Amino acid sequence: MKRIYKIYSKLFVAVAALCFMSSCTDYLTIIPPDKITEEHFWQTKDDVNGVRAKVYLNLLGTDAVRKAIIWGELRADNLTYPANYNKDIKYIVEANILEENPYCSWAIYYEAIQTANLLIDRAPQVMDRDPDFTQGDLDVVLGEMYALRALAHFYLVRAFRDIPLALEVVADDYDMPEYAQVHPLEALNSIMADLDKAQGLVMKSGNFESTQKNLGLITENAVLAIKADVNLWRAAFATYYEGTTDLVAAGDVQRYYDECVEDCQTLIDNMDKLYEKSLEGKNGVERYPYNLLQNGGTLDMRNEHLSTVYDEIFGTKNSRESILELQVEGDNATNSYAQGAYEMYGSEGKPGFSIVPTNFLSKYYEKDDLRAYSFTNAESLSSAAGSSNEKTDVCVAKYSAKSSPATDYRKSGEYDANWIVYRKTDVLLMMAEAMVARPSAGNDDFKKSFDIVKAINTRSRIDTTAIENPLNENDYLNRETALQLVLDERVRELSFEGKRWFDLVRKALREKTTNDIKFVADKLDSNSGVVKSKMSTIDGLFMPIHVDELRYNKLLKQNPVYETEDSETEMN
Repeated sequence: MKRIYKIYSKLFVAVAALCFMSSCTDYLTIIPPDKITEEHFWQTKDDVNGVRAKVYLNLLGTDAVRKAIIWGELRADNLTYPANYNKDIKYIVEANILEENPYCSWAIYYEAIQTANLLIDRAPQVMDRDPDFTQGDLDVVLGEMYALRALAHFYLVRAFRDIPLALEVVADDYDMPEYAQVHPLEALNSIMADLDKAQGLVMKSGNFESTQKNLGLITENAVLAIKADVNLWRAAFATYYEGTTDLVAAGDVQRYYDECVEDCQTLIDNMDKLYEKSLEGKNGVERYPYNLLQNGGTLDMRNEHLSTVYDEIFGTKNSRESILELQVEGDNATNSYAQGAYEMYGSEGKPGFSIVPTNFLSKYYEKDDLRAYSFTNAESLSSAAGSSNEKTDVCVAKYSAKSSPATDYRKSGEYDANWIVYRKTDVLLMMAEAMVARPSAGNDDFKKSFDIVKAINTRSRIDTTAIENPLNENDYLNRETALQLVLDERVRELSFEGKRWFDLVRKALREKTTNDIKFVADKLDSNSGVVKSKMSTIDGLFMPIHVDELRYNKLLKQNPVYETEDSETEMN
């Protein structure tokens, strides 16, 4: 795995170079450029914070965000390729994914993992050298690194399933171990162990001195969100593998779902307490279900598709519903770090590497749902009309547009949209899913799950007092319909945030079949039958390992769906 982990000798140069791309007032301030060697490194608190910043920037960078979208959205039913397509993107949409495809590379995530490992190993020695770096500082940094290492591994499990765990620091480029893949449940158990360690070390949410740090760095709430997500996946994999591995014990599925619900509830309670604290001394503030933001302005303004909820979450950024969003600040807006969403979604109604399939909006959204018009540049659901009167591609406006409806866009050199990893509605819907998926689910769970979906759905309508085709609770009082309601609300609320494909994979694991997610191929004008055939097995839902990784690490085994006669090609 030398290609995966060969980052050590480049780390100090990279960290130093980053100083030229970050404002000195940014919370991710980078260490001075003259400290670029191991011999002179790990002396001060600034050294630690420089490497700490590098891990966050790995996950914010163009490569990571682009892959989050390709792996998490493009393979699903809400994105396809435009007429001026990139061939590698086209191949992924059409399930013609070869192991040479550059979007199969997992290197950026292992780079983040290995940098976190390095910091976990080296940071403690700085306490003896810099009195300004205290035990409290060390604990917070270690907690963040355990959590980020867990998050990066988690992304890889969801996308590739069978992955190596990298839990040891690499001394230098000539001491690169080769790791074999582990069972996905073993990987998730290790990820959860990291998160348990992190939870006791990271900063309590709200205790950093700025909003940017409270939402841009790992806090207790961020750890709880990741843990809830991991437990949803543990439950899905445990359901799929039950009876075939010792990694699944009796009661595990119920336990994982219960723990997901508990973590979600703790997180929501924490957020509500912070919200209530912010209202101290303020009178007459109206409360809404789950303390969710509501669309303001007059009804006429909402009829013009203005969504103040969109504007606050994705335009202004760092809303009170945010849990973890990777911050784009200062000069980061003009360098290569923050261009992933811009490349994928385009700007000013011009397609990037992807567009919205013609029938997607009309399938999932009612015509009075503001999200259809704030998340895309569509003017109506009845056609593929975009931002002009001519029939054209519907483009993603989420992240790209500063406000709704999509008229004011971020420009390439000013692309300062934060990348949101978790927000409150995501966690609420995770809780709703876990409640109705668990074996013990009953009417109380179905009703609570419905209430969550209704609160999110209602706040998104133009006129909340006169909703067209409102949800009917009586239609969702069994496991199958309740799960489908949650899944549909997740796509309405979270589309284009790197979630949709993974929601569908989790559904397939839970049902032990891909039959009910093959509909994603219907977005294609042709070849949909071929794509559905390639999705006939669970293996086909996960990415192939890039050919370069197979060459460098002989312990890796290719996903059987992608095995070819030349898979074992020796490196020249």
